[in-house]
Amino acid sequence: MNVKLISSNAPNNLLGEYLLTVYFLQNRIPHKKIGKTPYECWKGYQPNLKYLRVWGCVAKVMLAGPKKRKIGSKTSNYMFLGYVKHNVAYRFLFLIVI
Repeated sequence: MNVKLISSNAPNNLLGEYLLTVYFLQNRIPHKKIGKTPYECWKGYQPNLKYLRVWGCVAKVMLAGPKKRKIGSKTSNYMFLGYVKHNVAYRFLFLIVI
């Protein structure tokens, strides 16, 4: 198991999510021999890296319309899991506060 998965205090069943994120990022790292990223070779242009985040970090996510309350927090705590496959969006896991 990877140190990043262990240090994030994530459950062991999230290993698959972690590996999907690692493969996603590996395709955006330049290769030594060709000096380009695999993404750049496939698509023909450089990937946008502005939306990258740290895996396993706690994120405050705004609640959707009907779930909002007038009094109290308008956000919930989620753990960042990765990226949506065909879109510039994030995947989160709801953290239960005890």
